[in-house]
Amino acid sequence: MKGVEGYYKLKGGVIINLILLSLVSILPGILWVWYFYRQDKYDPEPTNLIIRDFLWGIVIVLPASLLESPFGGYVTPQTPLLILFLSTIFVVGLVEEGLKSYTVYRLHYNHPDFDEPVDGIIYGVTVGLGFAAFENLVYATLFGLSVGLSRAVLTSLAHASFTGIFGYYLSKAKERQDRSLIWFGFVLVTFFHGLYDFLVIGGFISTFYTIIIIVALQLYLASLIRNTTERSPFK
Repeated sequence: MKGVEGYYKLKGGVIINLILLSLVSILPGILWVWYFYRQDKYDPEPTNLIIRDFLWGIVIVLPASLLESPFGGYVTPQTPLLILFLSTIFVVGLVEEGLKSYTVYRLHYNHPDFDEPVDGIIYGVTVGLGFAAFENLVYATLFGLSVGLSRAVLTSLAHASFTGIFGYYLSKAKERQDRSLIWFGFVLVTFFHGLYDFLVIGGFISTFYTIIIIVALQLYLASLIRNTTERSPFK
Protein backbone atom coordinates (compact mmCIF):
# COMPACT_ATOMS: atom_id res chain seq x y z
CA MET A 1 0.00 0.00 0.00
CA LYS A 2 2.84 2.39 0.77
CA GLY A 3 4.17 1.85 -2.73
CA VAL A 4 0.78 2.64 -4.22
CA GLU A 5 0.41 5.75 -2.02
CA GLY A 6 3.87 6.89 -3.03
CA TYR A 7 3.05 6.42 -6.69
CA TYR A 8 -0.10 8.52 -6.45
CA LYS A 9 1.68 11.22 -4.45
CA LEU A 10 4.40 11.37 -7.09
CA LYS A 11 1.82 11.38 -9.88
CA GLY A 12 -0.13 14.16 -8.16
CA GLY A 13 3.03 16.19 -7.68
CA VAL A 14 3.96 15.84 -11.34
CA ILE A 15 0.47 16.90 -12.46
CA ILE A 16 0.47 19.93 -10.14
CA ASN A 17 3.93 20.90 -11.36
CA LEU A 18 2.80 20.65 -15.00
CA ILE A 19 -0.25 22.79 -14.25
CA LEU A 20 1.92 25.43 -12.55
CA LEU A 21 4.41 25.42 -15.41
CA SER A 22 1.59 25.77 -17.94
CA LEU A 23 -0.01 28.63 -16.01
CA VAL A 24 3.30 30.47 -15.67
CA SER A 25 4.13 30.00 -19.35
CA ILE A 26 0.84 30.07 -21.28
CA LEU A 27 -1.48 32.27 -19.19
CA PRO A 28 0.71 35.42 -19.36
CA GLY A 29 0.84 35.04 -23.15
CA ILE A 30 -2.95 34.89 -23.31
CA LEU A 31 -3.23 37.97 -21.06
CA TRP A 32 -0.78 39.89 -23.26
CA VAL A 33 -2.83 38.92 -26.33
CA TRP A 34 -5.94 40.25 -24.62
CA TYR A 35 -4.14 43.53 -23.81
CA PHE A 36 -2.96 44.08 -27.37
CA TYR A 37 -6.28 42.96 -28.85
CA ARG A 38 -8.00 45.74 -26.92
CA GLN A 39 -5.80 48.30 -28.69
CA ASP A 40 -7.70 47.59 -31.94
CA LYS A 41 -10.45 50.06 -31.04
CA TYR A 42 -12.48 50.61 -34.19
CA ASP A 43 -12.79 47.24 -35.93
CA PRO A 44 -11.48 44.42 -33.68
CA GLU A 45 -10.44 41.25 -35.46
CA PRO A 46 -12.64 38.14 -35.24
CA THR A 47 -11.63 36.18 -32.14
CA ASN A 48 -11.31 32.97 -34.15
CA LEU A 49 -8.48 34.58 -36.14
CA ILE A 50 -6.72 35.66 -32.95
CA ILE A 51 -7.02 32.16 -31.45
CA ARG A 52 -5.76 30.64 -34.71
CA ASP A 53 -2.77 32.99 -34.79
CA PHE A 54 -1.83 32.18 -31.20
CA LEU A 55 -2.02 28.45 -31.90
CA TRP A 56 0.07 28.79 -35.06
CA GLY A 57 2.65 30.64 -32.99
CA ILE A 58 2.81 27.58 -30.73
CA VAL A 59 3.03 25.15 -33.66
CA ILE A 60 6.02 26.82 -35.32
CA VAL A 61 8.19 26.44 -32.21
CA LEU A 62 8.84 22.83 -33.29
CA PRO A 63 10.29 23.58 -36.76
CA ALA A 64 12.23 26.49 -35.25
CA SER A 65 13.78 24.14 -32.70
CA LEU A 66 14.64 21.57 -35.35
CA LEU A 67 16.29 24.18 -37.58
CA GLU A 68 18.23 25.76 -34.72
CA SER A 69 19.34 22.60 -32.90
CA PRO A 70 22.38 21.82 -35.13
CA PHE A 71 23.76 25.27 -34.26
CA GLY A 72 23.06 25.21 -30.53
CA GLY A 73 26.76 24.98 -29.69
CA TYR A 74 27.37 28.32 -31.39
CA VAL A 75 24.83 30.23 -29.28
CA THR A 76 26.38 30.12 -25.80
CA PRO A 77 28.17 32.62 -23.54
CA GLN A 78 31.43 30.77 -24.29
CA THR A 79 31.16 31.22 -28.07
CA PRO A 80 33.68 33.64 -29.65
CA LEU A 81 31.95 36.99 -30.11
CA LEU A 82 32.01 37.14 -33.91
CA ILE A 83 30.60 33.61 -34.22
CA LEU A 84 28.00 34.37 -31.54
CA PHE A 85 26.95 37.55 -33.36
CA LEU A 86 26.62 35.77 -36.70
CA SER A 87 24.75 32.87 -35.06
CA THR A 88 22.23 35.05 -33.27
CA ILE A 89 21.52 36.98 -36.48
CA PHE A 90 21.62 34.24 -39.11
CA VAL A 91 20.38 31.32 -37.03
CA VAL A 92 18.16 32.50 -34.17
CA GLY A 93 16.91 35.76 -35.67
CA LEU A 94 16.57 34.45 -39.22
CA VAL A 95 14.85 31.18 -38.27
CA GLU A 96 12.46 32.49 -35.63
CA GLU A 97 11.50 35.73 -37.34
CA GLY A 98 11.39 33.94 -40.68
CA LEU A 99 8.86 31.41 -39.43
CA LYS A 100 6.80 33.95 -37.51
CA SER A 101 6.81 36.52 -40.30
CA TYR A 102 5.91 33.97 -42.97
CA THR A 103 3.08 32.68 -40.77
CA VAL A 104 1.62 36.18 -40.40
CA TYR A 105 2.03 36.88 -44.12
CA ARG A 106 0.58 33.55 -45.24
CA LEU A 107 -2.42 33.69 -42.93
CA HIS A 108 -3.39 37.31 -43.44
CA TYR A 109 -1.95 39.24 -46.36
CA ASN A 110 -4.83 38.35 -48.69
CA HIS A 111 -7.44 37.81 -45.96
CA PRO A 112 -10.56 40.02 -46.22
CA ASP A 113 -10.43 40.87 -42.51
CA PHE A 114 -7.03 42.51 -42.97
CA ASP A 115 -8.78 45.82 -43.62
CA GLU A 116 -7.14 48.48 -41.42
CA PRO A 117 -3.50 49.43 -40.75
CA VAL A 118 -3.37 48.27 -37.13
CA ASP A 119 -4.42 44.73 -38.06
CA GLY A 120 -0.95 43.68 -39.17
CA ILE A 121 0.47 44.64 -35.78
CA ILE A 122 -2.23 42.73 -33.91
CA TYR A 123 -1.66 39.61 -36.03
CA GLY A 124 2.11 39.84 -35.60
CA VAL A 125 1.92 40.36 -31.86
CA THR A 126 -0.45 37.40 -31.46
CA VAL A 127 1.73 34.96 -33.42
CA GLY A 128 4.78 36.20 -31.52
CA LEU A 129 3.08 35.68 -28.17
CA GLY A 130 1.96 32.16 -29.10
CA PHE A 131 5.54 31.34 -30.07
CA ALA A 132 6.88 32.83 -26.83
CA ALA A 133 4.30 31.04 -24.67
CA PHE A 134 5.27 27.56 -25.83
CA GLU A 135 8.98 28.40 -25.85
CA ASN A 136 8.60 29.64 -22.27
CA LEU A 137 6.89 26.38 -21.30
CA VAL A 138 9.88 24.43 -22.60
CA TYR A 139 12.33 26.63 -20.68
CA ALA A 140 10.25 26.53 -17.49
CA THR A 141 10.07 22.73 -17.69
CA LEU A 142 13.84 22.46 -18.13
CA PHE A 143 15.03 25.21 -15.79
CA GLY A 144 12.22 25.85 -13.30
CA LEU A 145 9.41 28.26 -12.48
CA SER A 146 11.65 31.27 -11.80
CA VAL A 147 12.99 31.11 -15.36
CA GLY A 148 9.45 30.72 -16.67
CA LEU A 149 8.28 33.78 -14.72
CA SER A 150 11.04 36.06 -16.01
CA ARG A 151 10.57 34.86 -19.58
CA ALA A 152 6.79 35.33 -19.30
CA VAL A 153 7.43 39.07 -19.17
CA LEU A 154 10.72 39.79 -20.94
CA THR A 155 10.78 37.13 -23.66
CA SER A 156 7.06 37.34 -24.37
CA LEU A 157 7.20 41.08 -24.93
CA ALA A 158 10.38 40.78 -27.01
CA HIS A 159 8.71 38.30 -29.38
CA ALA A 160 5.54 40.43 -29.44
CA SER A 161 7.60 43.50 -30.34
CA PHE A 162 9.64 41.90 -33.12
CA THR A 163 6.72 40.26 -34.90
CA GLY A 164 4.46 43.23 -34.20
CA ILE A 165 6.97 45.51 -35.94
CA PHE A 166 7.00 43.12 -38.89
CA GLY A 167 3.19 43.30 -38.91
CA TYR A 168 3.41 47.08 -39.16
CA TYR A 169 5.50 46.82 -42.33
CA LEU A 170 3.15 44.16 -43.67
CA SER A 171 0.32 46.66 -43.27
CA LYS A 172 2.34 49.37 -45.02
CA ALA A 173 3.10 46.97 -47.87
CA LYS A 174 -0.60 46.20 -48.27
CA GLU A 175 -1.57 49.89 -48.12
CA ARG A 176 1.04 50.98 -50.67
CA GLN A 177 0.98 47.79 -52.76
CA ASP A 178 4.74 47.59 -52.30
CA ARG A 179 5.95 44.12 -51.32
CA SER A 180 9.52 45.36 -50.86
CA LEU A 181 8.32 46.72 -47.50
CA ILE A 182 7.60 43.15 -46.39
CA TRP A 183 11.24 42.24 -46.97
CA PHE A 184 12.41 45.43 -45.29
CA GLY A 185 10.34 44.65 -42.19
CA PHE A 186 11.58 41.07 -42.12
CA VAL A 187 15.25 42.05 -42.39
CA LEU A 188 14.78 44.74 -39.73
CA VAL A 189 13.21 42.46 -37.12
CA THR A 190 15.66 39.65 -37.89
CA PHE A 191 18.49 42.05 -37.08
CA PHE A 192 16.74 43.42 -33.97
CA HIS A 193 16.06 39.90 -32.66
CA GLY A 194 19.59 38.70 -33.36
CA LEU A 195 21.18 41.78 -31.80
CA TYR A 196 18.99 41.45 -28.70
CA ASP A 197 19.98 37.81 -28.25
CA PHE A 198 23.65 38.65 -28.87
CA LEU A 199 23.62 41.28 -26.13
CA VAL A 200 21.82 39.01 -23.65
CA ILE A 201 23.69 35.76 -24.34
CA GLY A 202 27.05 37.53 -24.64
CA GLY A 203 26.54 39.04 -21.19
CA PHE A 204 26.84 42.61 -22.43
CA ILE A 205 23.74 43.80 -20.59
CA SER A 206 22.33 43.15 -17.13
CA THR A 207 18.72 42.33 -16.36
CA PHE A 208 18.14 46.03 -15.70
CA TYR A 209 19.27 47.05 -19.19
CA THR A 210 17.36 44.14 -20.70
CA ILE A 211 14.23 45.61 -19.12
CA ILE A 212 15.14 49.03 -20.53
CA ILE A 213 15.40 47.54 -24.03
CA ILE A 214 12.04 45.77 -23.68
CA VAL A 215 10.40 48.98 -22.44
CA ALA A 216 11.89 50.89 -25.39
CA LEU A 217 10.59 48.26 -27.83
CA GLN A 218 7.15 48.44 -26.24
CA LEU A 219 7.09 52.23 -26.45
CA TYR A 220 8.02 52.03 -30.12
CA LEU A 221 5.34 49.39 -30.71
CA ALA A 222 2.79 51.53 -28.85
CA SER A 223 3.63 54.48 -31.11
CA LEU A 224 3.08 52.28 -34.18
CA ILE A 225 -0.26 51.11 -32.78
CA ARG A 226 -1.35 54.72 -32.15
CA ASN A 227 -0.23 55.78 -35.60
CA THR A 228 -2.04 52.96 -37.40
CA THR A 229 -5.16 53.22 -35.24
CA GLU A 230 -5.52 56.89 -36.15
CA ARG A 231 -5.47 55.91 -39.83
CA SER A 232 -8.29 53.39 -39.47
CA PRO A 233 -10.98 53.74 -42.16
CA PHE A 234 -13.51 52.75 -39.47
CA LYS A 235 -12.67 55.67 -37.19
